[in-house]
Amino acid sequence: MPERIEKLRATVTELEVELASLSELDAPTRALLEEAVGELQATLSKQPVEIEPQSLTEQLTEAAKAFEHSHPTLSGIVHRTIDALAQMGI
Repeated sequence: MPERIEKLRATVTELEVELASLSELDAPTRALLEEAVGELQATLSKQPVEIEPQSLTEQLTEAAKAFEHSHPTLSGIVHRTIDALAQMGI
């Protein structure tokens, strides 16, 4: 599990960098993603890691659908985050 957590941390960091670089992302989508990233960061800082699967996965899936065509790189990162959560059983 520690390897999966580190993979998730790396993906979340990548998501933060991509979010910071996008100026044309609409405000509601940006807010949704920033909230999800904040929740992930807060959870990953806890020992042991405890993530609420439903709300977080649902938030990320909803956000990814909203900008899949307009921001494919960001969408890919979000989908990798969802996959990492799924691999952890979340």
